[in-house]
Amino acid sequence: KNSSKILNPIFLLLGMIFAVPLVSCDGVIFHTIRDEVKLSDAEVSGVIQNIVRYNYAEKEQVFITNGEILYRSIDGTDADSKTDWNSFSTPSGYVYSLAADESNLYAMAVTIEEDDDGYNVPEYRNLWCFDGSSWSLIWSEAYTSTYAFIICTNSVEKTHRKAYFRYASAAIVELDGTSTTFTKKYVDSSDSYASVDNLKTSTDEITSYMAVGSCASLDGTVYFSTSSVNAMTSNKDDTFICFASGGTVYSFDGTNFSEVSVTSDSIMSLGVTSDYLLVGTDEGIQHTTLASTGIPSSGTADFSTNADSTLSSYYEVPAILVVDPSKSETGGTIYASANSSSSSASFGNIGLWSYYASEDEWNRE
Repeated sequence: KNSSKILNPIFLLLGMIFAVPLVSCDGVIFHTIRDEVKLSDAEVSGVIQNIVRYNYAEKEQVFITNGEILYRSIDGTDADSKTDWNSFSTPSGYVYSLAADESNLYAMAVTIEEDDDGYNVPEYRNLWCFDGSSWSLIWSEAYTSTYAFIICTNSVEKTHRKAYFRYASAAIVELDGTSTTFTKKYVDSSDSYASVDNLKTSTDEITSYMAVGSCASLDGTVYFSTSSVNAMTSNKDDTFICFASGGTVYSFDGTNFSEVSVTSDSIMSLGVTSDYLLVGTDEGIQHTTLASTGIPSSGTADFSTNADSTLSSYYEVPAILVVDPSKSETGGTIYASANSSSSSASFGNIGLWSYYASEDEWNRE
């Protein structure tokens, strides 16, 4: 087993830094699931903000970070059953976010130092690039409250993978593995689709109030949304994209645009399967039926699995990754992360969860 069983000692501090709500462990915990599924021992614990595809060692892999970087193969039959996660070389600092393009893996990290009073405080925010063989530092700045993060399309098709760095309100640039100077790439625009002014292509310009939060590929064209980080995704063949704002889901196929009210909760992440759209919210996981054209149904549906009793309203779900979006929700492999959103949450259940068709249940990784 790998070292990810042990939570980083600065876990709580970093949760506060990145506005990830962590609360106490009292209360009745998972009262429903205990009657359904025996929980596995958690190997991948801690705050996980995103789940990223990256082609490494000539295999499709899925990467996550809980301060350290972990990965496992999703290449071919490797995706179909639970295996141990591998430790990956981690650049200096506490890594809190990952992104990937066709060739590179990117990591945002913060370095922690002890101040004169003996408190651990953030000193620098760093952007690292792994080119397939080694890490290099491509951006660094003294830590401030100014927001800086990375996003990527996370496309199933490797050649459609693009990664972007956003700093402050509107400075967003495409990452190429070597850039060391970042300037604003997109500013000022009034273009919109339908009545919703929160979807832009890489050829549009984005105003300072258009705080880009996520992106996805539509047949190789990258679209940006001002929705929450991770709340944008495409299907396997990039023929449509879904993105969210609040509890509303929008779908776009390059021509047709739809707007559907799905939930009263705030959507944080999305995952496309052939029959359902998985919706990670600030109060657990939900799903709604999804047409082959990418148009979701209004409202949510009941699960046939134990998804909503594991990733319950005690938890927020900031990241979902469907390994093969062409498969049904119960026919493939799905990963989702859970952070605490309630005093009834269990500290031990904060981390990575998964569903494997071979096991027909959600459980801890």
